[in-house]
Amino acid sequence: MTESVDRAVGCLRQAFRTAPGAAGWYHYLDDPQPGITASAVGLFTFSLAGLRFERSAEVVSYLTGEQRLSPDGGGWPVRTTNGFPIVESTAWVLRALSRPGMTLGSGDSLRLGIEWLRAQQNVDFGWGSYHGQPSRVFLTALNMLALHEAGAESEALTNAQRWLIDVQNPQAPGWGPLPGTEPTVVHTSMALMALSRIPGALSTNTMRQTAEWLLERVEPGVHVERSTTVEEYDVPFDDAGTPAVFQNSLPHFAGPLALSAICATGVVNPLQPKVFNLITGIVDTQLDNGCWELPRSPMRPSVWAVWPFVAALSAVRGAVLSTPRSRADLLYPGCAIIQSEDQPQDLTRQLLIRNAFFDWLRNKWLTLALWVVALLATGIPAAFLATGHFSQKDFLTALILPILLMVFQYAWDHRRRRARSRGNP
Repeated sequence: MTESVDRAVGCLRQAFRTAPGAAGWYHYLDDPQPGITASAVGLFTFSLAGLRFERSAEVVSYLTGEQRLSPDGGGWPVRTTNGFPIVESTAWVLRALSRPGMTLGSGDSLRLGIEWLRAQQNVDFGWGSYHGQPSRVFLTALNMLALHEAGAESEALTNAQRWLIDVQNPQAPGWGPLPGTEPTVVHTSMALMALSRIPGALSTNTMRQTAEWLLERVEPGVHVERSTTVEEYDVPFDDAGTPAVFQNSLPHFAGPLALSAICATGVVNPLQPKVFNLITGIVDTQLDNGCWELPRSPMRPSVWAVWPFVAALSAVRGAVLSTPRSRADLLYPGCAIIQSEDQPQDLTRQLLIRNAFFDWLRNKWLTLALWVVALLATGIPAAFLATGHFSQKDFLTALILPILLMVFQYAWDHRRRRARSRGNP
């Protein structure tokens, strides 16, 4: 897992860009002009991996300089809204600036961003792209995560929690993109991650049911669900006094988000084959450049095809491994060998072979003992016959014991099979 995370952040390092007044990344990592949201997501990804990006200060300076102040505080736009702030960008910037070590020099921006985000909450207590836009599950969960990570425990979070719970699908422990829509893995994962951060928001049983619902629906190596590959909706905004519309497209990776949500609950045992197979599916599908494939633009690396995978691998690593560079091998559900990085790499294999051998001995000790006796009782007379010390009659007489042992073993095994079929020990 750690090797995969290292390759992913290595991709971000290679794709880091600077331009006049800007430093960071754009949605497409091969674009030379950094963007606000992507730069925040890139910085956030390094922190998820437990690493500090060497040029974080430049990115923070760029982000704080792009904040748009208003009586409500200060939000952040995206490149295509021409300075008009929206919550999709603001939430990600707050998440990035809230990470350890990032608040130095950005405290005022963080405070103003929190105020702006609170002011955009709708009267139904959900969030759309800004105040008055239809409340959406993904945005509400994202904003809850941003406020929580920024330390803004407030009435806004409590009210948003209530809205999320109210719009949960009544037929399944899941959420869709909007109230009343069919549940999806993506939106259920985001809602579960947001609610699991708030003590008492969901009962342990509800979190377990939702996590198991997610686990049933994700498949190793399949990272997207068809209905949510991209979440698209129109965002009307004011472009210097002229009404305009921005078509927002949010790429989603259902599998990694579900894995992160499952680990976030803390109520589902991660030591099970499905979880380990999901990890293998993520690692095996990583591209040579360190990214994962973006479905609608498979030839272009994207920051959106990095962060959810790093988040998932980091979440599992934190839930399972004792140190970031340990490794885990699942023995059977609920039991794994955790191996630290300073041990020989073949230690686990040797231990598994040894355990399998001893297990076999414990189950087959009587059979093995009988075969040893039979081989000796047959081999010694055969040797005497070959050297002329036994006649053919003596040799056949000596075979009586091995034959009796074989008959006894057959009868014993037959008796045990009949006993097991009747349910007896």
